[in-house]
Amino acid sequence: MKFFSVGFMFLFMLSLAGYSQNEVLSLKDCIRIALENNVDLNTSRNLARIAQLGVTDAYSRILPVVNANFSGSKLKFGESTYLSDVPVGVDSLGKVIYEQRLVTTEGRERNSYSAGVSVTQNIFDGGYWWNNIRRSKVLNEAGQYDLKLSENQVIKYVAQYYYNLLRNIKLLKVDSLAVKRSQDQVDRAQSMFEIGSVAQVDVYRARVNLGQDQITYLNQKNTLRQSEQLLNLAMGRDPMTPLVIDTVVVFEPRTVALQELFNSALQKQPGLQSQKLRVKAAEFSVALAKSAFLPSLGARFSYTRDNELLEKVYSDFNQNWSYSIGVGLSWNLFRGFSDHVNYQTSKIQLKNSRLAYEDYQRTLRSDIRNLYNNYNAILEIVEINKRNLEAAREEFRLADERYRLGSGTSLELREAQVNLTQAEQILVSAEYNAIITYIELSETIGQVKEVINLE
Repeated sequence: MKFFSVGFMFLFMLSLAGYSQNEVLSLKDCIRIALENNVDLNTSRNLARIAQLGVTDAYSRILPVVNANFSGSKLKFGESTYLSDVPVGVDSLGKVIYEQRLVTTEGRERNSYSAGVSVTQNIFDGGYWWNNIRRSKVLNEAGQYDLKLSENQVIKYVAQYYYNLLRNIKLLKVDSLAVKRSQDQVDRAQSMFEIGSVAQVDVYRARVNLGQDQITYLNQKNTLRQSEQLLNLAMGRDPMTPLVIDTVVVFEPRTVALQELFNSALQKQPGLQSQKLRVKAAEFSVALAKSAFLPSLGARFSYTRDNELLEKVYSDFNQNWSYSIGVGLSWNLFRGFSDHVNYQTSKIQLKNSRLAYEDYQRTLRSDIRNLYNNYNAILEIVEINKRNLEAAREEFRLADERYRLGSGTSLELREAQVNLTQAEQILVSAEYNAIITYIELSETIGQVKEVINLE
């Protein structure tokens, strides 16, 4: 059993030594990799780019439309026969005398070439073009906030998995110490049995305890490997990529006021800002729908050259040309009920946008309050567990001393050992829960980059 325990410790240290050959990644390194590789974030970047292009597209309604054209054709007519009034002479009064005769014309052909340019300019379209530009700019700004929200969420997830991995590393060390204590107890029980101080049942009980601690160690080792895979996935890497992270963590509990968190979220939370801008975009959508009821005014200019000879189209510019210039006014008086339906639909969508914005605010305040309460509760739990750990260490020391002197039992010693291991595990989990909860809170109010010092 001693060899078995030492074997586990050797494998653990060997695995850590193998990892040391890889680059040690800090939290900032992991976040940098994730910001480059994360699929959801890259998708958000593409959507933000589409919103930027939407602004450029919105200007198309105010800019002139210029078209150039060129055409060439060949006309061919076959021989034809038809009745026609043909002049045959003049009467005494000097009038031309016509006679209906059968006329035959020979086949013929001719070419036709033309080239031209036209310019159309929108002058007024019921306010559609400027409201569309303003709406596109608002949606572009909202898209930038959506991108920032996506970035913050990626940072949060990476930080969560990073600190969860650190927690599992520390818990594995705790379990490793538990295995060592159990192995020491097996050795001591065997020695005391050999000199007749304890019964053999104490040796068997110590070996059972060692086996239980070894199983816990193996389960925690598997949990550690799973947390490594989750961090790799969060960074957009293959889950089986070897991973070594910086285990030096310094976290000082930070006192935060609830009202300050609310105020910060109102100013910086990107999801809330995006929702606010989408309400404004919905207001512009109502104005767009309303423009359909107003007249539109436009101007047009065209210049054309045509001739049967191609060279005449691009020469002799003082001939063979024509141009037109004009202004047109149109007013849609009735187009079924589609314009009315679009207008009413846009107003309903505006109401829904306002409702979504209000609901987002309420949910955000609730999330902030819950995380705030959880964070402060965890800080208290950390302090309580620090005291519990000191008490558990003293309890184990006294139980171990009594057992060595023969005044204590192996059951008392095992209970003290289990209490010590649990106290160590609870404290490690609580400390990292405090860090993770604080990061979640900072992401909720839109300040996760500042907390991790990325800006």
